Amino acid sequence: MLALHSSLALGQAQPASADAWQSVFFNSPATALPLLTAAAVKHSADLQALEIDKSLGEQNLLLARKAILNSVGVGAGYTYGNQTSIGVNNPQDPNQFGTFSAGRYSVGVNFSLPVGQVVSRGHLIKKEELSIQRSEAVRRERENLLRQQLIPLYQNVLLARKVLTLQQEAYVNTLTGHQLAEKQFRQGQLSLQEFSATGSQLTSVSVAQETARTQYDTAFLLLEEVVGAKIPTLMTPPAP
Repeated sequence: MLALHSSLALGQAQPASADAWQSVFFNSPATALPLLTAAAVKHSADLQALEIDKSLGEQNLLLARKAILNSVGVGAGYTYGNQTSIGVNNPQDPNQFGTFSAGRYSVGVNFSLPVGQVVSRGHLIKKEELSIQRSEAVRRERENLLRQQLIPLYQNVLLARKVLTLQQEAYVNTLTGHQLAEKQFRQGQLSLQEFSATGSQLTSVSVAQETARTQYDTAFLLLEEVVGAKIPTLMTPPAP
């Protein structure tokens, strides 16, 4: 995959789809950066944790608003006895009254709320609302920091690609010079010391090219790690 990144970036023979994503990524930062940012925001575990905190705050706010209902109760009862006795005139003796007991149902609503709870309810609701606002503010700040982190990562990839291109061109030129020097050496037109110097130069250029390739691949992979997706996939629009 590392070699694939390098060969694609340098415009070697690749399918048309590869050329399309390269054009977007390397030549259109105004398009590439928003795509990278959206992917990084979606991939960020830190931002996901903040979203969970916000959801918890919303649940706490809902509970705080409903807390007053815990003090409301509905009760029902049935009573029987003399407390509901009814006096009835005795027909055999007008001065005497008879009594009998009757049952009675009672239903009531009980509401008891400490004064302190009434006073603190508004403060508790306000506290939860501020907690949610704080979570939203922290999330915006983290998103801004993520954007600031992405910009140098993206620029590092572009710079590493340019350096690799220059090193590959230098390698081709040095290799051509070394091959010419070898031919001249075999014909006796170049001393051993001069021919050895071209060989040393070719070795140095080869090392520099591989170093540049490694730096480019590393920069590319670091960017993919932050956005959580392959760059060619992000830069390629979905098929209709």
